[in-house]
Amino acid sequence: MHYPRSARGFRPGLLLFLAAACLCLARPGARAQEESPPDVSDLGPLEARYTETYGTGDYAGALEIANEIVEITWPIHVEMLYNIARLHNLTGEKMKAYEYLQTAVDAGYWNAGEMRADDAFENLREEKRFRKLVRGAWANGYVWVLERPERDEFQQPERVMEVLAFKPGERVADIGAGTGYFTVRVAKAVGPTGTVLAHDISEEMLDYLERRLEAEQLENVVMRKVERDDPMLPEDGVDTILLVDTWHYIRDPEYAKKLRAGLASGGRVIVVDYRPRPFEERPWGPPPEQQTPREELDAHFAQAGLVPVREYDFLSEQYIVEYEVQ
Repeated sequence: MHYPRSARGFRPGLLLFLAAACLCLARPGARAQEESPPDVSDLGPLEARYTETYGTGDYAGALEIANEIVEITWPIHVEMLYNIARLHNLTGEKMKAYEYLQTAVDAGYWNAGEMRADDAFENLREEKRFRKLVRGAWANGYVWVLERPERDEFQQPERVMEVLAFKPGERVADIGAGTGYFTVRVAKAVGPTGTVLAHDISEEMLDYLERRLEAEQLENVVMRKVERDDPMLPEDGVDTILLVDTWHYIRDPEYAKKLRAGLASGGRVIVVDYRPRPFEERPWGPPPEQQTPREELDAHFAQAGLVPVREYDFLSEQYIVEYEVQ
């Protein structure tokens, strides 16, 4: 099944998180064997409670009930949209297949691996429109990974922001901004006289972030799609460079040198990334072969003339290291 990411209090469990985080997703034939269909027997009473609660003007209570209804109906709805798309394509109605696939992705369908592997779409795999839909599904899954409620528990974003102490007017580059989990917080901290450069390699993440910034009414963020090997920073242009859960994708001293070139005099680079742990100890997050030991991180940054000046160890899963020019 394909689960909602925004339903309040929803915790789909470890297996779903691993699937979304690693994007190693099941083939379509496995769904019926591995998962039970949602129990729809509670829908009638829930709908009655929703109508009654809404009628009393208790909108917060009605919202809670509405989210319960979504948890039940959303997986069935999105799964069926996907299945209808498959059937249209199998019966030769390609345009209808695309129509329903688009509707499924717009509704939150996230299983990009399933789409790519599904034999029902074999004739579409190389088409630009299909590949774009696959990217949209991937983005849905990755948004859930970055914005899941559980993240706040180990990320402690408010405490991180407190110790990093961004100042009004500061120029900050958020490299690997993703959904803007920290971008929005930093933008509020530096205020209208400050600037945040939100750089990411994914157009889909930047599209999501753009909508988020509009909702937050933040106008001090400049977004840019960048290359994998280049943060594309203005020379001596920023006071702080922030990389949260990003360096383990890079691990390149040449990239560190490009970060250094973007720092203004007296600037700093802050890295927040996962402490290496075996899969048995932490079966989520970056795979063991991608995790970055502190010794490697320090060595890469040393080649760029950056040395650690502060570190914080209050996070259970991540280290925080602040670097400055040697």
